[in-house]
Amino acid sequence: MAKERLGGILTAGKVARQEQPAPAPRIPPADNSDLDKGNIKPTGIGLREGEIAALSAIADRLGVARNAIMRALIRWAIKEYRAGRLDLADNIEQPPPPKKKLRMP
Repeated sequence: MAKERLGGILTAGKVARQEQPAPAPRIPPADNSDLDKGNIKPTGIGLREGEIAALSAIADRLGVARNAIMRALIRWAIKEYRAGRLDLADNIEQPPPPKKKLRMP
């Protein structure tokens, strides 16, 4: 009986979600002012040791922190991508599928 009531609620929720129109794609402002909004939040990304070493060398040469170099490069890439001068489609690497874990009975 409870399952029947929940089933109706779940079905109603699915129908309601399907009827909603998809949100329109957000168009960034031409001046890229949206990049300056909000606080700086730490974000973890996976980098290879060689990439970290190269970023560290650049940071040391310029006398700034490695995260400052990363933020500058990411901001530059976003602006170039939005302007249509940077095509990322051929440069994105898909991670390999996760290895299956051995489960003990």
